[in-house]
Amino acid sequence: MRLKVLGSAEDALRAMTEQLIEKMNMRGISPFHLALSGAGTAQQMFGLWIREYREKIKWEQLRFYWVDERCVSPDDEESNFKHADELLFRPLDIPHAHVHRIHGEREPEVEAEHYSELVKWELPGYASCPRFDAIILGIGEDGHTASIFPSTPELLTAKCCYKVSQHPESGQKRITMTGSLILNAKLLLIPVLGNAKTSILQRVINAEENSVLPAAYIINHAPEAMIFTDLQVSLE
Repeated sequence: MRLKVLGSAEDALRAMTEQLIEKMNMRGISPFHLALSGAGTAQQMFGLWIREYREKIKWEQLRFYWVDERCVSPDDEESNFKHADELLFRPLDIPHAHVHRIHGEREPEVEAEHYSELVKWELPGYASCPRFDAIILGIGEDGHTASIFPSTPELLTAKCCYKVSQHPESGQKRITMTGSLILNAKLLLIPVLGNAKTSILQRVINAEENSVLPAAYIINHAPEAMIFTDLQVSLE
């Protein structure tokens, strides 16, 4: 795990984006399979990409997928796809064929299986476990990542690609990438922004390997994970 502490949230997102561009350039013209997360950090990132990276990222090379999605319709305010579509895909005229959304409006168990098969079909490594070129992950204030919560540790080691999860407080169902698929990625990019995340980020980066925090488990087991933050934390 590598930790990069920057002076502001935008600087942290810029540093992460430059790392993404570097990895894309290493692929030449081959499609680059990228999984996105949602929530406020993603929306900040989309805004930055539109303002500063419209001409710097090879958008035609990217193929977009999701780390997780709430089981809602694509026009619901809680839909991760909705915000990406409004803030990024439509402003950049990203082809529909390059965007592979999770259909949160479908029956969750069926869609989790369907999206697992879609990812296996689209990505290299169908015979075993597909491998994303990069995954952008978040860390929640309770230490969750993707929609793997401290209450659902079994999702960290599930062998399938996507499973149905449930938010421990709201009870809302979600479809989430499992830890097995996350850890098979070539690169994990993890932006952690804002003072509210200081405590959990410090806990996560200094957690022991057998930590019950999903984010700590992923970071401790990932071949390559990079955290980009504007928070004053340190490796102990």
